[in-house]
Amino acid sequence: MALSPGTRVGAYEIVGPVGAGGMGEVYRARDPRLGREVAVKVLAEGAEADPDRLERFEREGRAAAAIAHPNILTIHDLGVHGGRPFLVTELVPGESVRERLRRGPLPAAEAVGLALQLVRGIGAAHAARIVHRDLKAENLVVTPTGTLKILDFGVAKLRPAEADAGAPTLAETELGYAVGTPASMAPEQVRGEPVDGRADLFAVGVVLYEMLTGLSPFARPTAGATAAAILHEEPPPLAERTSDLPPSLARVIDHCLAKDPAERFQSAQDLAFALESVTAELETPSRPRAAPGRRPGEAGSIAVLPFTDLSPARDQEYFCDGLAEELLDALSRVEGLRVAARSSSFQFRGSRVDARVAGERLGVDSVLEGSVRKAEDRLRVTVRLVDVGDGYQRWSDRFDRKLEDVFAIQDEIAECVVRCLGDHLGVRLAAPAEVRPETRIETYELYLRGRHLLNQFRRTTTVEAIAVFGRAHELDPEYAPAWAGLAEAHAWLYQWWGGDESNLRAADRASARALELGPELATARAARGVTLSLDRRYDEAEAEFEEAVRLDPKLFDAWYYWARTCFAAGRIERSAELFRRAAEIRPEDFQAPILRGQSLRLLGREEEAEAAVREGVRRAERRLDLEPADARALALGGTALADLGETERATRWMEKALALYPDEGGVVMNGICLFAKIGEVDRALDLLERAIERGFGYRDWIEQDPDYDPLRGHPRFQALLEQTH
Repeated sequence: MALSPGTRVGAYEIVGPVGAGGMGEVYRARDPRLGREVAVKVLAEGAEADPDRLERFEREGRAAAAIAHPNILTIHDLGVHGGRPFLVTELVPGESVRERLRRGPLPAAEAVGLALQLVRGIGAAHAARIVHRDLKAENLVVTPTGTLKILDFGVAKLRPAEADAGAPTLAETELGYAVGTPASMAPEQVRGEPVDGRADLFAVGVVLYEMLTGLSPFARPTAGATAAAILHEEPPPLAERTSDLPPSLARVIDHCLAKDPAERFQSAQDLAFALESVTAELETPSRPRAAPGRRPGEAGSIAVLPFTDLSPARDQEYFCDGLAEELLDALSRVEGLRVAARSSSFQFRGSRVDARVAGERLGVDSVLEGSVRKAEDRLRVTVRLVDVGDGYQRWSDRFDRKLEDVFAIQDEIAECVVRCLGDHLGVRLAAPAEVRPETRIETYELYLRGRHLLNQFRRTTTVEAIAVFGRAHELDPEYAPAWAGLAEAHAWLYQWWGGDESNLRAADRASARALELGPELATARAARGVTLSLDRRYDEAEAEFEEAVRLDPKLFDAWYYWARTCFAAGRIERSAELFRRAAEIRPEDFQAPILRGQSLRLLGREEEAEAAVREGVRRAERRLDLEPADARALALGGTALADLGETERATRWMEKALALYPDEGGVVMNGICLFAKIGEVDRALDLLERAIERGFGYRDWIEQDPDYDPLRGHPRFQALLEQTH
C-alpha cells in the first residue's frame, strides 16, 4: 500500500511520492530534526517475506553507506516501518541520464564530463572493494548544477581479497530478480562468472556510448538476443552513429567494451586518466592531431595492424602478431616508405576501431589489416590495404596454404603491398630485400611465441620468453633469430629487473651465438651491441651497431641503443646526433627526442634542447592518446614536462606512472629524475633506494645524467651509488 502524505516513517514525514520500482517505492519526505528534505525508499509491501529481496535491499544501504563520495548517493539512515525496511538518503533533484536521452544524444564534452564523474564515483566504490554490477542510464541522476549521482547499489557486492563466485546471471534477471540489467552487463556477468571492477568499466562504456549516440550498443528485442550480442557481437562503430568525435574517444569506448576483462582498462583510475585526456582534446580543438600526409622525400606511409585471430580455439594471437610484425619489418626496408612502429599500431589489438580511424590516429596514408585462421596444418590469411584518406580498399586477397608455406605468404603479401603502393603513388618502389634464416615451421612458431612474450616487456613474460626461446633452440640449435631474442631477454632482465650478473653472461653467450649463426642479420648485430654496451665494452658495441645500421638503415633499435651507448660512455655529442637519427627513422617515438634534449643540454645548446624536448612531449601526448596507461610515455614524458617548467602536469603524469607500475625499473628511475629536478630530494632518494634494492639502475648512465645533479652532494646519494652495477 502506498504511503499517504503526512505518514510518519520513523522520524520522517512523507511529503509525496517520487517513484516506484521492483524493489519498492521512493518518497519525498521531511526530516523535522534537521529541517531538510530527504528521500525515503521503502521496500515493496510483501517483499520483506522474500529473503533474497530483503537481503538485496539491506545490501544497498550497507554498500552505499560505506562510500563517501560526491558522485554517490549519500545514505542518512535506515529502519523498519510496519515491518517493511526503509532507507533514508539525500534527495537528489534533477533527471536520470535515461530521461535526458529522451531529448537526444548529449554533446561530446557533456557526455565525457558526466562519464568522468561516473568513473570517479565508481572508483571510490572499488577502493572500498564494492562492485556496483548494475550501472545504467536509469541509475544515474544529473542535478541542475551538473553533478552526477550514482544510485541503486542493490546489486552491489563486497569483493573479498580474492575473486568471489555467485555473480549475477542473465537467467536470474529473466526470473525477475533484477540482479543486473542485460544490456549493460559485461560478458563474464552474462555467463555467471566471477566479476570484479572491470565489469563496472564495461557498463561505463555502454553508458558513454548511449550518451553519445542515444542508442544502446547491445540492446535487442529479447533478453536472450541481448545476451548473445554482448557475448558475440561488436557494437556499430561510433563513426556510423555520430560524427565529429575525436578518434581517441572511440578508442576509449572500444577499450571499455572489450569482451575479455584483461583487454579493458584495468582500473577506474586508468579510465579516468584516459577520459581526462579526451576532455583536454575536446576543450582545445586547435591542438594538432595526427593526420595523414607525406613528409619531404617520403613516398608514402603505412601502418600494419595486428591481425585478427579467427582460429577455432582463438589461441593464435602470437601467430597473428608475429605475421603482422614480419610484414611490418619487411615493409620498413622499402626505401622512402615510412612504416608506423609496432608499439603504436599494435595498440589497436582487439579493438573494433575502423582501419581509417586507426590510420588517422597513426598519421599514415594507408593501413594494412588482416585475419588469420589456423587449423591443424592449414593456414588462411586474408589481407586488405585501405586508403586512410577516402576509406577506399586499394587491394585485398586471401591466401589458403599449408602452414609450412607461411614464409612464402609473407613475401607474397609484402610484394603485393609494395606493388600496389607504387602504382597508387606513381613511383617505382623496390620490394624489400631480406635475409631470412631458414628453419622448421615448429621452430618459427616458438620464435613467434617468444617475441610475443618479450614484446610485453614485463619481468614475468620476459622469463617465459627465455623458456620458449630455449625450446626453439632444442628444435633448431642454429636458428639465429631465436638466439638474438634470447640475448635481448637476458639483457632486459639484467638492465631493468635485478642486475643479476648471470643474466649479463647469458646475454653475452646468446648474442655471440646469434652473431656466429647470422652475421648478416641486423637484429643479431643490434642484440650483440646492447649486450656489449651493458658490459661497458663501448667500442665493440659501437662497431656492432654501426654494422647493424649498414645492414638495415631503418632499424630503429640499432640507432636508439647506439645513442644510449654513446651517452653512457660520455660521448655526448655523438649521442645527440644518433638520437636525432633515431627520431627521424621513427617519427612517432617520443624517447629519442627527449633524450636528445638531455644530450644537447649537456652540450650547452639550450634552444635546440628545448625544441627537442617539446617535440618529445608532443609525441608522448599522441602516444597517450592511443594508450593512456603507457608507463614509458608517462614517466619519461613527466621528466620532459618538468624541463619545460610544467611542474604540476609533470608530477601528475609521474604519480600516475608510479601508481600503475611501482616496480617497473624505467618508471622508478625516471621518478628519481623528476623529483630531483623539482627539489623533492628526499622523495628522489627514497625512490633511488627502492631502485637499488630491486637491482635497477645503471651506474654509467646515472653518472652522466644531469637530472641527478641536485642529488650528487648528498651523502646518502653517494652511498647508494656505490651499490649500483
